[in-house]
Order: sequence, then C-alpha cells, then structure tokens
Amino acid sequence: MRYLTSALVSEGVTDDQFLPRLLARALTEICLTEFEDAVEVADVQPLRDRRGPCSIADVIGLVEQNPASFSLIFFHHDQGANAERTDAEWLRPLREVWGERAEQLVTVVPVRETEAWLLADGDALRGALGVRWTDAEMGLPAQPRLVERVADPKSVLNGVMQRVSRSTTDHYGQLGELVSLARLQAVPAYQRWWADTRDALIRLGYRSA
Repeated sequence: MRYLTSALVSEGVTDDQFLPRLLARALTEICLTEFEDAVEVADVQPLRDRRGPCSIADVIGLVEQNPASFSLIFFHHDQGANAERTDAEWLRPLREVWGERAEQLVTVVPVRETEAWLLADGDALRGALGVRWTDAEMGLPAQPRLVERVADPKSVLNGVMQRVSRSTTDHYGQLGELVSLARLQAVPAYQRWWADTRDALIRLGYRSA
C-alpha cells in the first residue's frame, strides 16, 4: 500500500476550513477509481503563516519550510472576475518558478470564489443548517454546473446563513465533509482539478486503472 501526503496553500483561513476536508475526500475517490495501487490518503495539511500568501515567493517559502514532507502541493486561488489576470499574476509565474521540485503542484481555482463549490449541493446546505428550504428558496442554481455563472457566490451563501443567524465560517469545515463529490463532478473547475490531480499522481508513478 502506498501512503499519499499532500498540503494546501490557500488564500484565507476559511479556505483552510473547507478545502482540506473536501480535497482529502476527493483524493481518496481518485485513488479508488483511477489507480490500481491501494493508497492510504493522509489528511490534507494547510500550510500557512500570517493570513495567506502575499506573493509567489511566500508560496515557495511555505513549501520550503516543509522539505520532502508532501507528494502533492495544492495551491488555491479564486479565479475572481478576471481569469486572465489570475493566470498572469499567480498561476503562470508559480509554475515557472516551481521548476523540477519533487513535489507535484496542482492548482485549485474555483470560478469566481470557493463558495461556488458550496452552492453545488443544496442537500449539504440543508443538512448543515437543519433547514428544509428548496434550492430555489436558497438562491442556488438549478444544476451544479451553473454555479460558475453566479456572479457573487459568497453573497448568496452569506444570505442563506443570515436567514438562520449563523456565521458562514461556522459551517465551512462541516460542508467540506458533506458536499457531494458526484455533484461537484458537474462543475467544470472541479473537473479540471480532478484531471490535474490524476495527471500529477501519474507523474508520481501511480498506475492508472
């Protein structure tokens, strides 16, 4: 059995509550469905100092503080309203300086904001909040793939939380455990992350099923 370790460098503390749990579940699913090797998937470890990386050098510094500790490094940055700007300022420069590091770099880039992925599963929100509102009553799109068309996912999520007088951050970790991976498979940005992660594992020597 192989043992897979990974870490996450994200934009903010709330991302560290939601994404590590979600990505660990998804990694387990990838290993079960895409590869022949039996794999024990360790928890995804957030790497952080201050509130979040302010530069590409900060990202590299966090990785270098943990030499040879992880096989995969997930770098999260929301796409925001301007995909080309995110690519030009963060993704391309980071890939260029990454070089031949032993750790495989995989980017996690939800369209608009991470909150878009939380809007893909109304059942998860109902379970976390203990409500019976329909998807439409919560302002969720009719199909998971349409979450990328929501202009302000964070505002939609905050609006739902305010109706039950809860803080959004109180439920990020729980939603990371509850959001359906099957529903996320319909979200294009998640599909890209899945494919990139599969390719990174192949480069690490995992045998495709």
